[in-house]
Amino acid sequence: METLAINRMDISTNHITTSKTCRYATYGNLSDKTKYFWFCLHGSKMLCDQVIYKFKDFDPQSHYIVAPEAMNRVYAKNFGGDVVATWMTTRDRLEEIKDFSNYLSLLYKQEVDKLPVTCRKILFGFSQGGTTLYRWLHHNPVAADFLLGYSCWLPEDIDLRAGKTDFDQFPIVYTYGKNDQFLTDERIAELKGVISKNKLEVSVFPYEGEHKIDRTWLKKIWEEQIRDR
Repeated sequence: METLAINRMDISTNHITTSKTCRYATYGNLSDKTKYFWFCLHGSKMLCDQVIYKFKDFDPQSHYIVAPEAMNRVYAKNFGGDVVATWMTTRDRLEEIKDFSNYLSLLYKQEVDKLPVTCRKILFGFSQGGTTLYRWLHHNPVAADFLLGYSCWLPEDIDLRAGKTDFDQFPIVYTYGKNDQFLTDERIAELKGVISKNKLEVSVFPYEGEHKIDRTWLKKIWEEQIRDR
């Protein structure tokens, strides 16, 4: 049998835009009594309902939480079992950033249009979800009242000040656990360098915790840094 060798120069990679059905979870009873709207991005290898669970101690009459799920899903281990989601990988990253930015803006506008005029809008991102949040704000203009990054990394390869969203429009808080295996003292120093390079005013609050959302600490951060600001 004759084998034909394929010249790599003959192979081209292309893109096509198509529609995709995305999943999101909500918590709370949206009404004229709603005071706080949270738009929450989960971390890598999580699902939207997992981040919603972290808000179970929040009053559903005054808080309305929306958690979009990342567009990419895989099995957590091997070829079966739990299914998890991730926002992006290194493969075709720019296209993925464009896709999730358009998806998040569409969902955000859909939900914001339902809110009472006085409702405060809070952007929340945990781990990879926080990095995704910053990339979304860089890619598309987003209006909000507060930004809370939780154990996340700020992207180093973009100039946030040159993006579509004005980061001076809202207070920015960053929190992380002192025992987070991904955020060592050295990494936190590097993170603060990224914050400084982008000329962002960020209030940093470490606490005794690991790389996960602590429900008690989340409630405390809201009460002390967001509720009355």
